[in-house]
Amino acid sequence: KSVRLYHFSKSNCLHLFKHANLVASVDFHPLDDRYFISGGLDKKLRLWNITDGRVKDWAQAPEVITSTRFTPDGKYAVAGLLRGQVYLYEADGLKYYTQIACRNRSGKNRKGKKVTGISFLREVDDKSEHSEEHHPSLTERLSETGRSVANLVATKVLGNPEALSTRRTDRMLVSTNDSRVRLYGLNDFCMIRKYKGHTNNSMQIRARVSESGSHIACGSESGHCFIWDVDPNKNRLKKNMINKQIQSTKDKSKSTDYFEASKASLPIVTDTLFFPTKTVRESLLTSKEVFPLSLGMDRIDDDFSSAAILTLDYDGTIRVFIRKTCIDNILEACTPRGGTMA
Repeated sequence: KSVRLYHFSKSNCLHLFKHANLVASVDFHPLDDRYFISGGLDKKLRLWNITDGRVKDWAQAPEVITSTRFTPDGKYAVAGLLRGQVYLYEADGLKYYTQIACRNRSGKNRKGKKVTGISFLREVDDKSEHSEEHHPSLTERLSETGRSVANLVATKVLGNPEALSTRRTDRMLVSTNDSRVRLYGLNDFCMIRKYKGHTNNSMQIRARVSESGSHIACGSESGHCFIWDVDPNKNRLKKNMINKQIQSTKDKSKSTDYFEASKASLPIVTDTLFFPTKTVRESLLTSKEVFPLSLGMDRIDDDFSSAAILTLDYDGTIRVFIRKTCIDNILEACTPRGGTMA
């Protein structure tokens, strides 16, 4: 019934934030670390001021809150609920904004299952794999007349003249206990794609997105790590991880790659995480015994943001897997044939 704040350099708790009931999820504000949100069994979404140690704003949700996140721009607080609903609130004042029902239209899961995780990704220009680079907004691509109409709609209907540009590329990934991961566009809040193949019936398993926004990874109650292309129409992730055999399913409804990531007595992969591109590059460059000649990594044509994955299982074991094709590309570039040797 509480949230404890720690700093990695100190062993003692910095502050204790008491709640009325069990807390299921918390998330720091992405732009202002003085604030965080929390949600739990009392159905209340709270915005906390860390400096004051008090609740700044709160909102009552209709169901138990099982997952919370801020949108990347910090303008909205998102709450995933017990029956598959996702509620969006304006971060300033926690005023209700809109909601999404993450459930099937028919079948045994039509009533909705618990939201176990929420992630966000930004649409990346095909010419670049760096999401921080500028991408023309919708209004920037319109004519003068169209731009005026778009601004009028944003101001009169959405109540925010910047709404079209701030929401143009954001997409939201929702994991639920019906063993599904759904991708929604935040421009119209419609489902873009559904990913399946893994098993997530009861655990708090959350799908993660690579830094480039090209791939999704998710743990499974089967002991495997599953990988999907965000856009399955593009080239799929190359197979073969080091010391691990990747299997693949070709069915259109569940096209995925997966590999065994846990051999524990209770083989459940509870979480996965892609390493950032910078971390992968620096790690490989500093491994001089393995890659003594890898000086031309900038010339290697590979998506390093999907090259290494960290997994955690139910026994608390942490493992790191590296994509074999990434290593092969580096070794190829480090030879005279690759052309990167001085």
